[in-house]
Amino acid sequence: MSIEEKYFHNINLNCDFFNSLRADYEGFDEWFILKSESKAYVSYNEAGEMDGFLYLKIENEPINDTNPNFPAKQRLKLGIFKINAHGTKLGERFVRLVFQFAMNNSLKEIYVTIFDKHAGLITLLNRYGFELRARKIKPTINGHEGVYFKSLEWRD
Repeated sequence: MSIEEKYFHNINLNCDFFNSLRADYEGFDEWFILKSESKAYVSYNEAGEMDGFLYLKIENEPINDTNPNFPAKQRLKLGIFKINAHGTKLGERFVRLVFQFAMNNSLKEIYVTIFDKHAGLITLLNRYGFELRARKIKPTINGHEGVYFKSLEWRD
């Protein structure tokens, strides 16, 4: 099993893997198509089915759709982090990719928004030091997303 970096336009949007994202995010397919020239990390299981997807985005803007808000700062956003967990440590491999990407791009802060129902992912990220620091202001049918941050700056 390997993780590949692929352009969105080379990824099969119609596979069942994305059904839960469609359910969570209105307009997911349209957003995905708009990202056609962006890259993501993708993994496939032994049967050739997608079992992991990671989209990373470097931002330098305020986060003002949360309570509290956060000032503009260069940071890494986990735009999509979804795996089908099956005891292979795939989630940990993806987290290592996140840290490697952040370090290679000299980024000192990482964040992700997650619905509470994704307890497994939240537990994984908590193990690596991500902390809940805000909630999205606008609720959806799935509730308010939590906003989890990880600082890569050393403190004395």
